[in-house]
Amino acid sequence: MDQVSSASAGDSIARSRDSVRSVTVFAVFILLAMCALFAGAWALRHLLLLTFLAVIFAVLLRASGRFIADRIPVSRPISVILVAVAGVVLVGLAGLFVVPVLIAQGQDLARNYPGLTENLHKRLDDTPLLGRAWEQVKSQFSLPSPGDVMSRAGSVLSVASGALSDLVFLLFTALFLALSPDTYVHGLQLLVPERYRGFTLRLLDELGHTLRAWFGGQLAAMTTIGVLIGLGLWALGVPYALAFGVLAGLLDFIPYLGPILGAVPAILLAFTQSPATALWVTALFLVVQQIEGNVVQPMMQESAVKIPPALLLVVLFGMGELFGLTGLIVATPVLAVTIVAVRRIYVERILEGVDQAGQTAD
Repeated sequence: MDQVSSASAGDSIARSRDSVRSVTVFAVFILLAMCALFAGAWALRHLLLLTFLAVIFAVLLRASGRFIADRIPVSRPISVILVAVAGVVLVGLAGLFVVPVLIAQGQDLARNYPGLTENLHKRLDDTPLLGRAWEQVKSQFSLPSPGDVMSRAGSVLSVASGALSDLVFLLFTALFLALSPDTYVHGLQLLVPERYRGFTLRLLDELGHTLRAWFGGQLAAMTTIGVLIGLGLWALGVPYALAFGVLAGLLDFIPYLGPILGAVPAILLAFTQSPATALWVTALFLVVQQIEGNVVQPMMQESAVKIPPALLLVVLFGMGELFGLTGLIVATPVLAVTIVAVRRIYVERILEGVDQAGQTAD
């Protein structure tokens, strides 16, 4: 009897050891798989960010196509193609009428760069406080000379070539996603258990609504900034008003940092004319930013997710540090969809489910 008990105890211990060994092997396998997945995602980080941008544009194309299909008798794919063609035509018209002016102003600015910088130095030297501040800026940052700018033309062309290939990938990927979104949505639903597929579909709809609201508000804000800054600089007699207006509108895509980066060149150029002009230009940027922040964005983004400013700053600097310019561009929409996903999945389904289970047990 004792021998049988000893054998049973030995078998139990052996089974326990096998179970522990199996759990350990499984845990190591999961850890290695997660490390491999993270390494692969990091290696493809630029492609993943571009794909996310393509999803944003696909959502916009799809929403615009739905708007057209509800008003004229065409199918959704045809309406999406019509929107894409209209977008290409608008960009082509802008390139035909606006780009030559921008190029001319840019070339004029490059030719006058040495004289403008010399005039700026003289103005700063006439103001001791600003002169000392300028010397500190020059000691902290390496400001390029005209010769350095010309020597970097090759690298600029290389960056432009890479940006062109990224743009082609972005546009075609967005178009394919917008033409048949159900294929990809259905594929995502198949990756989750059947009882969660309805919730997954509702979550994807909400994420799409969040991206549409954010992009619409951002586009309206950028257009407002560009138009008002361009007209204001033209009214103040600041040269290259169109170029600085376009620059301010494009940089407004980057929260907090973009408006500052767009204002500094115009203010410095205005300072070469007179300190009073620089003050008027500074006031112009401040007034336009107030109009955008208090009128345009609240009107356009009422249905968008509310993002805490401190959290946005942390994510903005983190994405910029990790992924460069592309990270800065996608930081806000990434944070917006992350907040929605965390709220719906973790807070409402997991945490509240645990609380309800605990209350039921009590």
